[in-house]
Amino acid sequence: MNRPTTDGSTARIGAARSTLLWLGAAALGLAGWACTFTVPEGTVAVVARFGDPERLVEEPGLHFKWPAPADVVYPIDIRTHLLDPPVAEFLTLDQKNVELDAFVAWRVDDPRTFLTSLRTRQGADDRIGDLLQSALIEVLKRGPFSDLVGEPGRERNLDVIRRMATEEVARRCQENSYGVAIEFVGLERITFPEDNKASVERSMRAAREGFAAQYRSEGNERASKIQTEAKLEESRILAEARQESLRIRGEGAAEAKRIENESIQLNPELYWRLRSAEIAESALRGALIVLPADHPLGQIFQLVGPAMEAASPTRTEGGE
Repeated sequence: MNRPTTDGSTARIGAARSTLLWLGAAALGLAGWACTFTVPEGTVAVVARFGDPERLVEEPGLHFKWPAPADVVYPIDIRTHLLDPPVAEFLTLDQKNVELDAFVAWRVDDPRTFLTSLRTRQGADDRIGDLLQSALIEVLKRGPFSDLVGEPGRERNLDVIRRMATEEVARRCQENSYGVAIEFVGLERITFPEDNKASVERSMRAAREGFAAQYRSEGNERASKIQTEAKLEESRILAEARQESLRIRGEGAAEAKRIENESIQLNPELYWRLRSAEIAESALRGALIVLPADHPLGQIFQLVGPAMEAASPTRTEGGE
């Protein structure tokens, strides 16, 4: 009768234990994989429990959940995305065809709403692209072609059109509850169909000529204004100069009167005789007149000399 060896049974028991350990480790690893998920930087995760978006995870790193199908994780990229659809043709208010190469920058603003309405980036690009086309149609038909080639100072120009298109796309996304935010709409290039180039060139030339005429008119207006201001300034300066001249003359006359009064007070008789002589000299300058000896005018000259000698300082004895 053969006995089973102890070594054989021990080997089988060890192999069974090893298998069980490996199976347990695999089960634990599978459970860990099913109950955890990772959120990378620039991404949020929406955890849907039985199809209902229940939890929003915004912190990057490792997180836990119930295994599927109880919890399903939907990662959503919240960085800014750039949508660049193909070039499209549009019609302006004055029936001019233009080809615009437009683009739009957007990002996810409400992940739960985005998940229920658009679900993926491709779905968002398709919907937002359609809204961009319809918004450009709506904005461009409000104004003429000259708005696209107008100067920055015009009421409607490319910057205004970009802003209007951005607001229009954002408004439509909000009305449709897409859960996205429109950063901006850009117009990368404007081209024209071949059959419309001649008309476009004429329109652009007319617009530039209109701007030139406007600038000339504004320049002439400013020149006229400057000339008027210069004339007014000249009149003001002349008036101030005349006023200053009158003031100086008045001060000179007052000073002369003061000196005259002081002279009268020092020697009234001499002053009046000298004053009479000045009057007589002024009256007789350049004329030869013979007067009688007793004429009053001749007496003036006879009195001037003695009066001046009397007014001169008295010389002291021994002096010169």
